[in-house]
Amino acid sequence: MDNSADTALSGSRPGDTQDLVLVGGGLQNGLIAMAVLDRHPDARLTLVERGATLGGNHTWSLHSGYLPEGADRWVRPLIAHEWPRYQVMFPGLSRTLDHPYATIPSDHFHAVLSDRLAAAPNATLHLETEATAVHAESVTVRSAGGDLRAIDTQLVVDARGPAHGEHVQQAGYQKFVGLEVELEKPLDARAATTADLIDATVSQEFGYRFVYTLPLTPTRVLVEDTYFDDEPTLDIAPVRERVLAYAKRRGLTVAKVVREEHGVLPMPWRSNLTYSTRSPLIAGFAGGWFHPATGYSVPVAARLADHLATHLKSSEGVFGPAYRALVADQERQVHFGHLLNELLFTASKPKERWRIFAHFYGLPDPLILRFYGLAMTRADRLRFFMRRPPPGVKYRKAMTILPAWLAR
Repeated sequence: MDNSADTALSGSRPGDTQDLVLVGGGLQNGLIAMAVLDRHPDARLTLVERGATLGGNHTWSLHSGYLPEGADRWVRPLIAHEWPRYQVMFPGLSRTLDHPYATIPSDHFHAVLSDRLAAAPNATLHLETEATAVHAESVTVRSAGGDLRAIDTQLVVDARGPAHGEHVQQAGYQKFVGLEVELEKPLDARAATTADLIDATVSQEFGYRFVYTLPLTPTRVLVEDTYFDDEPTLDIAPVRERVLAYAKRRGLTVAKVVREEHGVLPMPWRSNLTYSTRSPLIAGFAGGWFHPATGYSVPVAARLADHLATHLKSSEGVFGPAYRALVADQERQVHFGHLLNELLFTASKPKERWRIFAHFYGLPDPLILRFYGLAMTRADRLRFFMRRPPPGVKYRKAMTILPAWLAR
């Protein structure tokens, strides 16, 4: 099995037809590869990634639960850090939820996924390789050296990230800068085993803003400043300074910055998205398989991965009734996420947006977890509003939005 980025692309032999070609080496296709190889160890699978490593420079997080049955077996190896509890803080509200919270750092993701592909007899990984043409039954790729080659396959999954999300028509943006830092002094036992998921007691002049602090080890912490804004531009330097200032206020003495991550995630409320009904299957953000209101998309990506693994070689096929049911449920969940985004960005004053999330964290634990898992029931959705918009939302503006959304 070829696991290199060689210009010759000497993986599967010319003329071989793959079961599956995955375009893009991010979270979605990584989970698909793990799920497929778990169920079909001999699957003929090719993963193509234009970067030098899989996963880019990200930290994916998840609230435990709401993964497909049996998925823990192939998701668990990707998890590098887990905490038995997490806490949130808003003005007038502080709450600890005794529910596990976990992260998948991109360096760990790369190491585990690369090893899994290397161990599979018919799997191929091509790094530093760009897909120049994606068709239903073939993908044309160009290596770092400029060589072109077509790979034939029965199914293509294209998951190349938000840049390919041309379906977004109206959106706000979740912007973040995170610093992984080494501390001069270790954390105490409680701090080392608790994820500070939301601290929204910080200044809200930038719109809804919070900082989260994840203790990776007693002396290494990820501190990330996140804020929701109307514009997609991100000025990294001042946000970086905010992160360091916050760490100092928290009593965290930074010895050195080990790593930095940053990004801008669209939070849409209007979209012309159409879910794929044939190969190539557009997945990840571009295909609508994400959580539009939070960015917590591991459960969603895992559901699609589990479906593909289950039906890749079934008589029903990948795009059969089970897929249509999965799409229908995802559309219902995304519809509610779009409603929340529209209320947040068009019916709330920026400095008051935090009140919506404080209201949310006053709801029962199971509802909160189902929201993050994108598995809300109709009762959950109605409970969220309690017959009127959440605090912080302009009532008259909301009344021009809610009836149309809730009637759909």
